[in-house]
Amino acid sequence: MAAGLLEDDDDQWDFIEKHPWAKHMVITIAILFFVASVSYLLWVDQPDFAPREYWVKVPGVEGLERSDDAVAAPTFNITLRVNTEGISRAVCGRGDRVDVAYEGVPLAHGDLPDFCVPPATVGSIPAVASSEGLGLPDELYERMERQRRRNERVKLAVHVRMHEITGSRGSPLLLSCTAILHGRPKGPFLCEVFGLPRDDFTML
Repeated sequence: MAAGLLEDDDDQWDFIEKHPWAKHMVITIAILFFVASVSYLLWVDQPDFAPREYWVKVPGVEGLERSDDAVAAPTFNITLRVNTEGISRAVCGRGDRVDVAYEGVPLAHGDLPDFCVPPATVGSIPAVASSEGLGLPDELYERMERQRRRNERVKLAVHVRMHEITGSRGSPLLLSCTAILHGRPKGPFLCEVFGLPRDDFTML
């Protein structure tokens, strides 16, 4: 038998030639299949955006006495909260460090651990920041006590650094956060985020 189209193939082409709408349908299905395939490949290859909502809390603190009376170094138990709502994959990052300051004066520092937060949730990453010396300098202690006596808010500046968080394309992140030790409202207050791909990360 000579090489060429089979009889069934001839019948299919005859049907398509006699019914132009069938030809258009075949072309439309082919285009839709192509678009769907490309979209799926792009979706699989495209990482989720990095979370943009972070805040910190300080559930525990010790060593904030006057240095002459202190028996412990200033130590802050810190909880970093990461909002992954609207993100379809787990968000993971390599930790770096946490720094705590009051009125521009550094008080403590510590390590942020590596972490993973499940998708569509608010995850908690604990960290501990501590000082090398005992208590607070007299002037700083008096300033904090005056704010407490006047029932003013005692605010801490907490800076959190992390690396290679999911969706950041390998960029490190710096979070500039506020935590309230005393007074209201206690927050939480969203951190400022520096270092996402479209941000200038010269602050690090």
